[in-house]
Amino acid sequence: MLSAAFSVLTLVLFFFIYWQTAIYETNRIDAILNSEAAALAGEPQPDLVRAVGMRLSIDLHRITFAALFTPQGTLIAGNLQQKPAGLPSDGQVHSVDANRLNPTSSDLEPARAIARVLPNGDLLVIGRNIDELVELRGLVQRALILGLVPAILLSLVTSIVLSTRTLNHIKVIHQALQRIIKGHVRERLPTRGTRDDLDLLVYAVNDMLDEISMLMDELRGIGDNIAHDLRMPLTRVRARLERSRSQVVSTSALEQTVDLAITDLDQISATITAILRIGEIESANRQAAFTRIDLGELVTELAELFQPIAEAAGITLQARIREEGAVVGDPDLLMEAFVNLVDNALKFTPSGGTVFLTLYQGAHGPVVRVADTGPGIPLDEREAVMKRFYRSDKSRHVAGSGLGLSLVLAVVRLHGYALTIVGDPPGCVFEMTCASDSGRAPP
Repeated sequence: MLSAAFSVLTLVLFFFIYWQTAIYETNRIDAILNSEAAALAGEPQPDLVRAVGMRLSIDLHRITFAALFTPQGTLIAGNLQQKPAGLPSDGQVHSVDANRLNPTSSDLEPARAIARVLPNGDLLVIGRNIDELVELRGLVQRALILGLVPAILLSLVTSIVLSTRTLNHIKVIHQALQRIIKGHVRERLPTRGTRDDLDLLVYAVNDMLDEISMLMDELRGIGDNIAHDLRMPLTRVRARLERSRSQVVSTSALEQTVDLAITDLDQISATITAILRIGEIESANRQAAFTRIDLGELVTELAELFQPIAEAAGITLQARIREEGAVVGDPDLLMEAFVNLVDNALKFTPSGGTVFLTLYQGAHGPVVRVADTGPGIPLDEREAVMKRFYRSDKSRHVAGSGLGLSLVLAVVRLHGYALTIVGDPPGCVFEMTCASDSGRAPP
């Protein structure tokens, strides 16, 4: 297709060159004839006869035609037997075939000629042989044809080289894809470093494969964590039930065993519910419930909700709403995310500590900050705590499934927000940067 398009373009270009060459030379001859005819037409007949004779006497190359005819067509002076056939007497230049007076051959000569009627009724014919013009046209035509053949061959070779190079690269990409499909998920598509459209596509596919690989690793880790977190309470339930069946000593002891089993089953149910909840949020099906929210009201309600809980634990909860923040989102999901952040802060803050709940305007939108005076999160664990079921060694003694921050992160991604952990331990500071009500997510 590239070769065909190039060939057509070359043909058009060559035709334009040929046409312009012929037009230019023809217009030059016509201008000369018009100028000579206009100059001779104003001469009286005796002077005109002498001028025609003089014009022919200096024509060494026999390319000039000049003749003066009576109104009846009788030749008065010149080198034409008769007015050329098909030449109108309109004072315009036309292409004709002329027959010389006393010709060296009987062949008609191609010419450009003009016939002009004089005031006395005589007819003046001026012409010029265009054999040279015909030869020039033929020469240009041959040159263009000879130039067209290598141009088409060059375009064809270039197209084949480019196509072969691209197809070979596509073949290598296809082979790499086949290996990835067969299970070599760590392999990536090769690039040429040219940054062309194909390379940019390969970069995008490789990024997608990296994301898929990361998700597969997370999925495998989640499966292991689910098995670990569910196996322990199930094992405890089974052991207690078996022990109670074989060693029942009283009704109260049996009731205590059943209560403990129910507690373990509730923990399992809460874990499964949290996993399903994260999956529901990550599916993005909740975006239909997005509406305009006043974060100030949401944070105030959050502070009122946790104030009694904090007082009961001997912790001070301080709410600081510096500015109102209008965002677009799901109020229920945002409240759920804030609840998890504040609940974590209260869990890990010792009695006598303080939890700070702050709303202020950041550079990219409203920011909700949850800070506490607890032990904090080590710098090397801040990325890991966002993963499902991850629990730091410091938090093993605290009840929970390790899914709270994963749920918060799912809500953040759904809304296009940003969640960061700032500051150095001790103490922990979570900042959720929310997009403004224009719907733009912060970078």
